[in-house]
Amino acid sequence: MDFSSSRTKEEQNHTLKAGDFPLHELGEAFFAMTTIEDGDEHFFNGVHRHDFYEVLWFTEIPPNQSHHIDFTRYSISTNQVFLLLPDQVHSMDQRDKRGFLMAISKDFFERVIGNDIFKLFKYSTSFSVTIPDCHLSILNTLMDLIRTEYGGGMRPAILESYLRSWFLHCIELQKESGDASSADPRLQILLESIETNYRRQRKVDFYANELSLSAKRLNELTRESFGKTISQMINERLVLEAKREIGYVRKPIKEISYELGFSEPAYFTRFFGKQTGYSPEDFRRRMEELYG
Repeated sequence: MDFSSSRTKEEQNHTLKAGDFPLHELGEAFFAMTTIEDGDEHFFNGVHRHDFYEVLWFTEIPPNQSHHIDFTRYSISTNQVFLLLPDQVHSMDQRDKRGFLMAISKDFFERVIGNDIFKLFKYSTSFSVTIPDCHLSILNTLMDLIRTEYGGGMRPAILESYLRSWFLHCIELQKESGDASSADPRLQILLESIETNYRRQRKVDFYANELSLSAKRLNELTRESFGKTISQMINERLVLEAKREIGYVRKPIKEISYELGFSEPAYFTRFFGKQTGYSPEDFRRRMEELYG
C-alpha cells in the first residue's frame, strides 16, 4: 500500500464492503507510512474503515480541530497520538493538519506490541496520549529511524524493534497521565470473548463460565475496571455494530437485525431505540445528513 500512489493503484487497494461503504486495505504489505499533509486525499475523504491498525500522530494542529471515531467526536491537539483499531469507523478533514500516519497489519502490530497490547486500550475506546515537550526528542528520533527503514530496507525485525520502542514510550506516557487500563489478564480474555461472541451470546453466565468465575464476581471486576456490568458492555458492542451497519452500509434494517442475533426486527428496533434514543431509520437519516 503506497499512500502517495496514483488513483489506479489506490483503487486496487480498496474494496467496497456490503454496499457503498469504503474499506481501506493494506493488502499484502505489513507496514506503510506517510505524513498527514502529504498523504493522498483519497485516504482521508469521507467516512471509512481500515483492515489494519492506524496510528495518527498530529504534530502541528490549529485550534478547534477534531476527527470522528465510531460516531464520537474527538478534539485534536498538537503532539497528540491516536491509535485506531481495525474496523473502527473514521472520518477526518485532512486540511490544516500536519503529522505522521502509520498503517500496521494486524499480525505485525500484535507481534510488535505482544503482551502490552491490553495496556494500550480501555474498553471500546481508542488509545490516545499527548506527548509532552520533554519527550518529543526521543519519539522524533525513533520516528526518523522508522521512516529511514521504511524508505530503505523495510526489514521486519528492525522495524519491529523501532516500533516497539516508540509504542513503549507512549504506553509509559499513558501510565504517567493516570489513564492506563487495568492489567488483569482475565479482562483481556473477556474483551476478546465479547468481540467474538456478542452477536450470539448475551448471557452473563456464558462469559463468567469462560473465566471460571461466578457472574457476580465477573460483574464486580468489570465495574471496578470499566464502570459497567457485563450486560452493559455487550449492549454497547451491539449498538456500536448496529450504528456502523445502519449508518454506512445500505442494508435493510431487517437484515441487520437478524445478523446481530435478534429474532425479530421489532425487538431490534425497540432495543436500538432504548439504547440510543433513535429508531434505526431516524439514525440512518441523521448519518446521511451529517456525512452525506
